[in-house]
Amino acid sequence: MPADSARNDSLSLRRGLALLDAVREAAGPAHGISTNELAVRLGVHRSSVARLLAPLVDHRLLRRDASGRYHLGDGVLRLGQAYLAGLDLTSVAAPHLRALAARTEGTCLLVEPADVHVRRLDTVEAAPLVRMASRHADRLPMHCTASGKAVLSVAPAAWIDRVIATGLHAVTPRTITDPAELRAELARTRKRGFAIEDQEHEPEIRSVAAPVFNQVGDVVAAVSVATLVARMPPETLRATALAVIDTARALSAEMGAARGPATPRKA
Repeated sequence: MPADSARNDSLSLRRGLALLDAVREAAGPAHGISTNELAVRLGVHRSSVARLLAPLVDHRLLRRDASGRYHLGDGVLRLGQAYLAGLDLTSVAAPHLRALAARTEGTCLLVEPADVHVRRLDTVEAAPLVRMASRHADRLPMHCTASGKAVLSVAPAAWIDRVIATGLHAVTPRTITDPAELRAELARTRKRGFAIEDQEHEPEIRSVAAPVFNQVGDVVAAVSVATLVARMPPETLRATALAVIDTARALSAEMGAARGPATPRKA
């Protein structure tokens, strides 16, 4: 293929993708977007937009309503369903966990909710400086782990009630065992955007965690970083939490979520 032809094809593809994105931004049954509006957004002539629209409509990636405005078509839905069907949470999260471990030099954990517990899916240790046997347990309690509290902080009230009803057993002297205190801690977690575990599940260990969401906005996992208390003093805890939130947001996006963990605020 001649170089000029290849460049033109590449430019057309990029414009077509930009067009799809513009229609996505205008999504909604009462909205849609016109050819003229697309031309303005893309900065190209209306006739060029019309040429780009035709194959996208043919392949049902876009649809044109009776007023001539464009919306995403059911072809996009089929692509999305195929993408979601091929997702494996552990596999998708693996590179994110490795990057997080390198960034924080802590032990990174991926868990998923399992009724009143969280189930460990993967662990990545940056270095053999901090090895915690509990981080390799198959199941961990929700009420005294950062990952568990991250999940509970965005869970329905009935879920929190169920965890409390099973009993808030003391694992260390710092474990929260009072229901009112746990509810208050979950409220603080929602406000600041990340969960903190301060020697509540294992002595001398501090960790932070953030929730991961799926395409319908349900919490499906949590990501955490744990290390020795001395390696995560209060002055560095927030920076570690921001790294965890960045990871949880990126993973949520890959899982098809429209939202990620909340923007951190001071408690």
